[in-house]
Amino acid sequence: MDPTTGAITVGALLDRETLASYVLICKAIDQGAPALTGTATLTVGINDLNDNPPVFINEPYADTLLENVTVPISLFTMAATDADQGVNARLLFSIVSGNGQAKFHLDPVTGVFSLVATLDRDTTPSYSVVIKVTDGGSPALTDQTTVSVTVLDVNDNAPAFVAAVNGLMTFYIGESASPGDVVGSLVALDPDYGNNGKVSYTLNDTLVGTDNHFVIRDVSQGDISVNNGISLDREKVNNYLLVVIACDAGTDPGPLCSQVQVNVLLQDANDNRPIFDQILYQADVSEDKPVDYVVLQVVAHDNDAVNNGAVAYSLKLPSGSTAAQFFVIHPSTGIVSLKQQLDRETTDRFSFNVVATDNGNTALSSSTSVVITVKDVNDNAPTFNPDFIVAAVAYNDDNKILSTLSATDPDLEAGSKVTYKFYKKADDFELEQNAGTVKVIVGRQLKVDSTYELQFVAADNGYPTMTSSPARLRVDAFDSNTKLLSVDLSMSEEQFAAKTALFESSMAKQYATKYPKVRVIIYDVIRRTYDGSTSTTAAPTGRKKRATTDGHRITVRFFVVQDSADGELTDTSKARSFVPNSDALPAITDPQKTSGCSSANANVQAAFPEIITTCSQRDTNATSDDTPWISTTTGIAVTTVVCVLAVAIIVAIIVLIWCCCFSKKRPGTPVKPYVSPQATSPEPGRPKLAATGDTGEGADKTFKESNDLRREIQTPSKVEVVIEERRPQNDFRPLRRPAVLKPEKEDYYDGRAVDPATGKVYEFNSKTNERRWLQTPEGGAVMSDVESESFKYE
Repeated sequence: MDPTTGAITVGALLDRETLASYVLICKAIDQGAPALTGTATLTVGINDLNDNPPVFINEPYADTLLENVTVPISLFTMAATDADQGVNARLLFSIVSGNGQAKFHLDPVTGVFSLVATLDRDTTPSYSVVIKVTDGGSPALTDQTTVSVTVLDVNDNAPAFVAAVNGLMTFYIGESASPGDVVGSLVALDPDYGNNGKVSYTLNDTLVGTDNHFVIRDVSQGDISVNNGISLDREKVNNYLLVVIACDAGTDPGPLCSQVQVNVLLQDANDNRPIFDQILYQADVSEDKPVDYVVLQVVAHDNDAVNNGAVAYSLKLPSGSTAAQFFVIHPSTGIVSLKQQLDRETTDRFSFNVVATDNGNTALSSSTSVVITVKDVNDNAPTFNPDFIVAAVAYNDDNKILSTLSATDPDLEAGSKVTYKFYKKADDFELEQNAGTVKVIVGRQLKVDSTYELQFVAADNGYPTMTSSPARLRVDAFDSNTKLLSVDLSMSEEQFAAKTALFESSMAKQYATKYPKVRVIIYDVIRRTYDGSTSTTAAPTGRKKRATTDGHRITVRFFVVQDSADGELTDTSKARSFVPNSDALPAITDPQKTSGCSSANANVQAAFPEIITTCSQRDTNATSDDTPWISTTTGIAVTTVVCVLAVAIIVAIIVLIWCCCFSKKRPGTPVKPYVSPQATSPEPGRPKLAATGDTGEGADKTFKESNDLRREIQTPSKVEVVIEERRPQNDFRPLRRPAVLKPEKEDYYDGRAVDPATGKVYEFNSKTNERRWLQTPEGGAVMSDVESESFKYE
């Protein structure tokens, strides 16, 4: 208190909640003397300020509830105090947090905390709700507390399989899995607590596939594995459908269960090789087929799936095979087609392998054999080898084969058969079209020292016909008397054939000094027997037996040309350089004899000891002195003439006998009445007999009636007759025009008949079969008035 003014002030902090009022005794003292005093009592009341927050009491607030508790239910009445008074002590309650699901309700005035919604322990096993109390002061003061609610589990949930879609789960496992390998793990969750949420698994059934292939070994784990002793095979069973049940261990109201279907798909393992439909594929293809022509198709199957079963084809060729040049295979379809056109004449058969390989990580393969036969078409023309030939022939030798053409055609069957013909006409030569031999036409003589050029072609018999390019034959005609030499050798033809080259070279050496390029050419080889003839006969006996080295003897004729290159003379205007006998003979004969035949000289004998004699020219028909007469030219000619005459006489005798045996009396045709002559000019010809083929009943009947019914026909007094040449009964050759003659005797013709074809009357001699037409004086034919029956006529 101020002693002067008496103002009373607050000297310290006040706290109403500690002391609500104060009683002050005030004393006033004057300055008199004695100072006088006065007292007064002052009561000071303290007004409330909201300086005390509310405070919760009865803490903690906690409770335990079964999740299936019936709602609504009051759980707590919240209690709080506030030291202030009045409005400052008026309290309101509210939920701050923890009631997001609106499970709880709090009365703001009374503080009653209630459960207003059902609980689910599986979703929220406990709740912590923050409660706030607020006074009515300004500013308002608050306090907070937490209400804890624990939810007790009830077995109200069955296990639920994780990752199941519409009650189905799918696992994959390789078909090569071993027993015990895990296919997949099942997980079933039960949100219940304790035993209510403890799950066990059972493999209940197999809907698809074989039973007992899979098993759940640990019921608490849910792992599905391959059963012991089981080997999976996707190619037999590719999927299994299992039923698995999951149950909890709850007791109130009991265990709850659920099931799921498990689809086990076997993943393919590359455990199968591709297999071909055939172990051997064969095909025939013509060599004229175009590129890309489909020859055949191979097919292989692989029981594996996806890439393991995808097959690719390839060719596997043996060493040295050319099939890759002509064939290609499509890797996917297995179609074998032509890469280029075939040629049977080069290769007529192909053999190779086709490999089928799958697309597995470790590829498997197999193979099959393919045989393709190339069929021939006529696509090759014949070819001559050689296509130019040089030949020499004696101008008067028309029986010698100048050359035998040789043309080959690599085609088959008819396409390989060759015929020959002249490309240009050759008047003096003939060609055997099948054998290809060229000769001078028999009876023709060539011009001496002339050169002829012949051209030929060869055609095959295939379709279409193929014709070669022309081949040429040069023919040099020479005089054998001046160009041809002959030697007799004591050896057989077979022996000489083996020594032909030696003979030619030995002879050529005799002329090499004068003619360095000389060539000896053999003209022909003639076989002779012991007696020297050209025919094969038995060895003679007696003094005429000729001693030879080996019982055989041949004559070799040859000519000599100065230049061996003459054999290639394609220019026919150039003459061939023959060595005349006057130069050729002395070089090989005995120098003591310069003409005719003599023994060979020492050089020739040394080179070819089989030579007996050498001659300027020797006819193939010439004989030695001891040749039998019948083997000579004269003997052969006389013998031939005698044989021909003998055959002619025998034929004549046979004809005469035949005529005598078959010349019988010919029956006439039945005579028909004469009506009247017709003034017509005589017609040439003779009455025709029945045809030769008409020899049956009709012919026999005709002749019989002709004999029985024949009678004389009354004719005019003056009748000229036409007689014809005499012919045998069965001679139906056309007759010459008849001449009008008088018969030698009135009874020469002993019968009359009517020609069935013309109706004209004729007379005949039944013995000689001579016939004649009857004519009127006017020259008309005597006719019958009755139509003849039907016959067959010539």
